[in-house]
Amino acid sequence: MLIQTIKNVIAILDYIVNSPTPVSATEIAREFDMSISNAYKYLDDLYKGELLTKNKDRTYIPSFKLVEYGSIILKKINLRDLAQPHLVDLMVKTGQTVHLVVKDGDEGVYIEKIEGPHSLPMMSKIGMRMNLYATGFGKAILAYLPQQELEEYLRTAQLEKRAKNTITDPEKLKKQLSEIRKMGYAVDNEENENGIFCIGAPIFNYDNQVIGAVSISMSTSQAKETKVDEYARFVVDCTRKISRLLGYKE
Repeated sequence: MLIQTIKNVIAILDYIVNSPTPVSATEIAREFDMSISNAYKYLDDLYKGELLTKNKDRTYIPSFKLVEYGSIILKKINLRDLAQPHLVDLMVKTGQTVHLVVKDGDEGVYIEKIEGPHSLPMMSKIGMRMNLYATGFGKAILAYLPQQELEEYLRTAQLEKRAKNTITDPEKLKKQLSEIRKMGYAVDNEENENGIFCIGAPIFNYDNQVIGAVSISMSTSQAKETKVDEYARFVVDCTRKISRLLGYKE
């Protein structure tokens, strides 16, 4: 009985938090197939617990107490620890080097690197800063920036030649970023480092903002031998799981 009560309270709170309008006891009773008296009881308990605010018309909305809880939770979240099992799973599925990167200004910073059985010697290391325009993870981040922020980046970034396929024309890069948004992932085909092929996908936070990315890296010869589309699905699946843990809702 207690477990069912807890489940009901959680379900009702979730319903109210996600409702675009204030919620009444009648709506709760109808939605959860319960009596009006039980609906009032659950709502009153949540109100007394300061999780809901009651309006004059006896409808309910989420309280600022939830914002306070959210702030506390966010401070405790360690992205690297949270992402770790999913990064390991991605490495196991692909056998390739996996990177976790966060956006910091106009660069990306490696905060985790997991080498697989097929890993190549690479210059990347935890704490290292890297460009966004010529890397798989970086282009995955750029593709989902707000338009104004992206335009500012393209206006000020020095798009220098780094490898044989680096895109140094802002308009060409902008066009590719549009394609990346359609696919949901980015590819770096010898754009940052000759001989290296990368697939990157974005990580979003609770505010639906891109904050980083995950990528896998391999040799260009391995990319030709493997199913790139399949690997891309693995990368996207990994970042979606991490994003959901951060509160992102698609």
